[in-house]
Amino acid sequence: MIQAPLGSASDLDRASLVKHGPSLMLDLRPCYEGYAGIPQEVRLLFAMFSGLKLKRFAGLASGIHYTSRRMKAETSYERVMAQTRLLISQDTKRAHWAPGLSMLPGFVRRRLFKPYLVLSEMFRREKLDLQIDSHLFEDFIWTKLFDRTLAPQDRPLIHKAEYFATELGHEYARSFSLLPRVFQRRIDTEGWDVFFGASVSPYRLAPGTKMMIRYYDALPLLSPHTIGEPWPHALSHGRMLQRNMEDGASFYCDSEPVREDVLRLFPKAEHRVHTIPVTVAQEFYPDVRPERDFRTILARRVSPATASSRPSAPPAAAALPRLFMAVSTLEPRKNYLKLFHAFEIARRMTKQPIQLLIVANPGWRSEAELTELKALVREGTYHVAGVPTAELRILYSMAHCVVAPSRAEGFDYSGVEGMACGAPVIASDIPVHRWVYGDAAEYVDSYDEQALARMIARVAELPREEGHLSEMRDRGFRQAALYRPATLAPRWEQAIIDVVAKEPA
Repeated sequence: MIQAPLGSASDLDRASLVKHGPSLMLDLRPCYEGYAGIPQEVRLLFAMFSGLKLKRFAGLASGIHYTSRRMKAETSYERVMAQTRLLISQDTKRAHWAPGLSMLPGFVRRRLFKPYLVLSEMFRREKLDLQIDSHLFEDFIWTKLFDRTLAPQDRPLIHKAEYFATELGHEYARSFSLLPRVFQRRIDTEGWDVFFGASVSPYRLAPGTKMMIRYYDALPLLSPHTIGEPWPHALSHGRMLQRNMEDGASFYCDSEPVREDVLRLFPKAEHRVHTIPVTVAQEFYPDVRPERDFRTILARRVSPATASSRPSAPPAAAALPRLFMAVSTLEPRKNYLKLFHAFEIARRMTKQPIQLLIVANPGWRSEAELTELKALVREGTYHVAGVPTAELRILYSMAHCVVAPSRAEGFDYSGVEGMACGAPVIASDIPVHRWVYGDAAEYVDSYDEQALARMIARVAELPREEGHLSEMRDRGFRQAALYRPATLAPRWEQAIIDVVAKEPA
C-alpha cells in the first residue's frame, strides 16, 4: 500500500485519500474496437484499476457513432427499457431525431444531421444518471468491451465497476471540438474525483473532477501525411489536446519520446506531463505448438483483404520456412513497403528458406501497401488478420524473428509482445524503439532497405535456440517484464493519488 508522510493539512488529506481511495471513471470507448494496441491496453487498465483501492470505480461505456436521448425511467420496467434503448443505439449506430424529422428522406437527414445535432445539443450539460446494470447486461458488457483481451476467468471483474454512457457517441462529441469552445460537450461528473480519458478527450467535466489523459502519440499533428483525412483529424486532435491542457489535465504518455513531443507543443506543462509505459498482457508468453496447429491458425485467419490472391492450389505441406513476422495496421508510417522490398532482397542473400508472416488489417492510405502485399501473397507470403491473443501468442512463439520497421510510433506493442513470447526482434532505429526495446533488439535505419535486407539475411542464417539469438531471447524476456501489469500497477496507483491530492493550479 502507498505510504504518505503526515504533517500538514494537505498531508492529512492525502493520507485519508490513500486509506479510503478516490473515485475514478475510466473512458472505455476504445474497447469497442479491435484486439490489439490502444483497445487492448484500455481493457488491461480496466482490469488493473478494478484491483486498486478505489472508493468508486466506473466505466464510461459510450461507443462511437450513435445518439440516444434518455427515455423516462421512473419504474423498474422503464429503467430497463432505457438501458436497452441506449445499448441498441450504440450497437446499431442509431441516431435520434425529433418527432417528424425522422420521416425526412435519407439524403436530407444526412445533410441536416450535424447542424441539427449542434442546435439540439449545444449548451447542454449531460447528466450521467442512467446506470447500466452489469448483471442484467453482463453479456453485452463482456463481449463488446472486454472479451477480446481479458481471460474468461476475469469476467467477474466487470461487476466491480458501475457503467454509464452518454447520449452522444464519442465521434459526435469529438466533432463539437471543431467548433468554438462554448460548444464543447459537457458531462456532469460531479462526485467523481478522477475522469481517466483513453487518449485526448472531447469532454468538459464538472469543476471538482480532475482529468487524467492517457496519451499515446502526437502523430496526427507531427506526421499528418500518414493519416487519413489529415486536416480534420489534426484539427480535432489538436483542439482536444489544447482544451484538455487548458482544463488542467495531467497527461500520462506511453513513452518518453511522446512526452518530449507534448512538451514541444506545451513547454510550460512539464509538471503535469509524465511517462508510464504501456501495459502488455500476461497472456503473451512462449507457447510453441505442433506445426499443424500453427498451419491451422494461418489457414483459419486468412485476411479477406488478400484472400483472392492466394494460390488456388497451395503446394503440399513442407517444413515451415524461417518466418519473419510483422504485426501492425497496414498504413504508411508502419513502413511495410520498405519491409516488403527488403525481404525480396534478403531472399537472394541467404540460402535459408525464409517467408514473411504479416498480421495486419488495412488502415489509412494503405492502397500501395495492399497492392504490394497481394503480389507477395501470390508468391507464398502469409497474411492473416483478426487473430485473437491466444493464437497471436503461438505465432509470435514460432516465428524466427519479429520485425518492427515503423518510421513513427508512440510505443509499438509488437516488439514487446514478441519478446515476451521468446522471439528475437529487429526494429527500426527510431527514438521510441530505442526507449521501449532497450538493448533487447537489433536496430536498422528505417529508410535503408538494403540495410534491413542485410539484417534479415544475417538473422535468417542464425539458429534461434543458441548463440546470438538465444542471448537476444533472454534480453527480450527481461525487457518485456518491465511492461507487465504487476510492474506498472503501483505506478498507476501512485499517479492517481498524486492527481487527486494535487492542489488546483
